[in-house]
Amino acid sequence: MKALVLKSSESLEVMDVPKTVLATGQVLVKVSQCGLCGSDIRYFYGENPWAKQTLQMDIPNPPNIILGHEFVGKVVEAHDLKDKELIGKRVAVQTWSACGRCDSCRSGNENFCKETKPLGHGQGWGEMEFYPGGMAEFCPVFSNHVHELPQNVTDEQATFLDPLTAALHAVDVAKPDVLNRVVVLGAGPIGIMIAQLSKVYGASEVFITDIADDNLRVARDLGIDHVLNVANSGETITDLVKKQTGGLGVDRVFNTVGSQDSIVESLALLKNRGLVVLMATKNEEISFPALLLSGERTIKTSTNAMYTDFPRAIELLASGLVKVEPMITHRFNLSDGVKAFDTAINKAENQAIKIVLNCEL
Repeated sequence: MKALVLKSSESLEVMDVPKTVLATGQVLVKVSQCGLCGSDIRYFYGENPWAKQTLQMDIPNPPNIILGHEFVGKVVEAHDLKDKELIGKRVAVQTWSACGRCDSCRSGNENFCKETKPLGHGQGWGEMEFYPGGMAEFCPVFSNHVHELPQNVTDEQATFLDPLTAALHAVDVAKPDVLNRVVVLGAGPIGIMIAQLSKVYGASEVFITDIADDNLRVARDLGIDHVLNVANSGETITDLVKKQTGGLGVDRVFNTVGSQDSIVESLALLKNRGLVVLMATKNEEISFPALLLSGERTIKTSTNAMYTDFPRAIELLASGLVKVEPMITHRFNLSDGVKAFDTAINKAENQAIKIVLNCEL
């Protein structure tokens, strides 16, 4: 079968690879569409974001990772007799499976499981010739992690389910109340979905910032109240928030940037008892004045998602409460996967927000 393989850092190639032999509990999905995630770019450059996020460790990547963890397709084969009924079903795939045995799993915190096997990442599988992922004609998946899609959710929409679960979990961490004011720093796909979810949860005003006008235009078109280009507007988000809130600040800030300056700014934006959720944590020291934590302000992080988030994300798409199509800016065939990555790497000059690969050859 054809697959887009990260052979090593910055070495990406569409290759013929063996189709995986299914193991107990697995089904084979013929992939139709797969989204290209920002973490895929980090893998391309040699990072291991899954290990950083879940294990809090910097671990080198193995060779020959088939990238892709935002995919949808049709079940064409099942290992177990009980799973034969899935054959022919159009499904979205929750692309990680926790061990079920560790303290995290048994306490209902599977998002912290250190024995997780995530598709498209290469982490947790032991030694393999090729590590499975969704940027391929076929991908083996665990049968208990496929979800049949409603007819009114398209394959392209379903490629957003994985990042939507991450956005949904972050909003659950923040627990915004009705009539809260919310700031989202960074208008990438996850940031735009967090902004929409904040409105679903009842936020009275949502602010979002970025340095790309195209991303902010999409956010505005999707109903976000205040958008600000922090690169060329001449106004800071602090200025805008103070003006709109009478100097009070906001209740929640979601930071998808992760830089020291953005973290300091996030805390400064909060009103008393406000909360910052960091979506991007980095292996570097961060310092800020301790007074920014006064007034019972809090910093939290958000890690991965929960099993229960996936069906909720499907319902959010099916109901139209979260809209994703306007974020799709580029479409490529799997055979042009290297070009798709080049477009994503140079997203500013290509005005790229979300790239989707068509894997049906």
